[in-house]
Amino acid sequence: MTLHEAFIDFTQSNDFKEIAKRKDSLGSKYRIYLSRFGRGVLKSGAIVELLIANGYVIKADRATKKRAKK
Repeated sequence: MTLHEAFIDFTQSNDFKEIAKRKDSLGSKYRIYLSRFGRGVLKSGAIVELLIANGYVIKADRATKKRAKK
């Protein structure tokens, strides 16, 4: 599962919806993250931070460049 797929999964969960409904700073943060994700401007680091804070386990492999075929 990619970060974006995990974030979409999390935003559709009942936990996210309950927190986003709250009228406090945490609820506001979740709503802002959702709107930024929808616009495509939410950074990967913010996604990782939010997922880890909500019990997701993140595993990453070293990124490699794809070589052009000759």
